[in-house]
Amino acid sequence: MDNLQVSQTLINQWKNDYQKLHDLLNNEQSALEESDLEKLALCIAEKDEIVKQINAHQLPPMILARGMTIKSYADFSQFCQGSPNLKQSWRGLMTLVENCRFKNEVNARLIDLLNQSSRRTFNLIKGFDPDNNIYNATGNRTAVRHYSGCISA
Repeated sequence: MDNLQVSQTLINQWKNDYQKLHDLLNNEQSALEESDLEKLALCIAEKDEIVKQINAHQLPPMILARGMTIKSYADFSQFCQGSPNLKQSWRGLMTLVENCRFKNEVNARLIDLLNQSSRRTFNLIKGFDPDNNIYNATGNRTAVRHYSGCISA
């Protein structure tokens, strides 16, 4: 196989892995929005596996014209972008990678918001709000003191 075929095969493999990751990130977001902890646990386990697989990607040794070799992903990127046959495939892969990065960031922020909400709810149940963000009957903020007992309904 020549360098173009090897490169296209590699890009296709990476696209497949990143598409799996993209789908898992969509499922993870759905599980977070639905508070489906079982689905979330499965997504996280699958995501860990596909990330390990992505991180294990290796560049095959390739010798280009004039004795140049591809030694890094930057070299490979430059080679692909300089090749009319690979340029579109490489751009598609980079778009997919960026979409995965964005979706992962969205999910991280969702998790952070859910954690903040859970901590706040737990503190309110305990009768303590360290942020003093409780409103009184007139709608004004009031300082909250730690009560010895839990709030009961």
